[in-house]
Amino acid sequence: MDRPDIVAHRGGSAFPENSFAALRYACTLGVEQLEFDVHLTRDGELVVIHDVDLEQTTLGAGPVRELTLRELAEVRLRRVDEGVPAFDDVMAFLATQSIHVRIEIKSDARPGAYASLHERIMRALRRHDIAGRATVMSFELDALAPFHPDGIETSLSFMRQGTMTPAAFDDLLGELRRTGVDDIGLSYGPTTRAMLEQVARHGLTAGVWTVNGPGRLDYWLRMPVAYVLTDQPDLAVALR
Repeated sequence: MDRPDIVAHRGGSAFPENSFAALRYACTLGVEQLEFDVHLTRDGELVVIHDVDLEQTTLGAGPVRELTLRELAEVRLRRVDEGVPAFDDVMAFLATQSIHVRIEIKSDARPGAYASLHERIMRALRRHDIAGRATVMSFELDALAPFHPDGIETSLSFMRQGTMTPAAFDDLLGELRRTGVDDIGLSYGPTTRAMLEQVARHGLTAGVWTVNGPGRLDYWLRMPVAYVLTDQPDLAVALR
């Protein structure tokens, strides 16, 4: 069995999540992939941040969508003297690296939001020649659909609920295969070997998120998954 790729989740926890410092550091660790999150700003630009609001990860306040790209650059992240990173600046940096890029689109119910995200992500991927080593992720199939004609790898982020039957999971996997999704990212807690076997039967790949701690990392790095997302990429590399 091939060993799973290690994915630095939001850059890892050595630096504040989704900060430029975290993304840069992750690229020095020897991991294969880097994951981060994107949101649309008020002026239709893209920034790298997880939450819909600013309070928990920055010294600012309010919804990300209510500020412009320039205003967000002035907001300070917690524990590091940086602003909220612009997506295009991150892409320009990653163009100098060889790491695979996983871009997670956060849920956005605004009319036309996913079309705008698609247009701007594709523009940056092509400008910086990263389209061949990028995966677009989301919990929303509607966010992934526009990328299929572009030949971009896509991944549905999914958390199985305890009431979901194997038959219902099989139906979901069939839908992913029919709609062109390449991969499913599974929350590790409820994920079983039988589920991974179902994924493989549908010709999809699977990874797990977000795995931390030496015991859990040791377990999942030995499982038949394509990748393991972790906040501790340095520990994962040492264990593997």
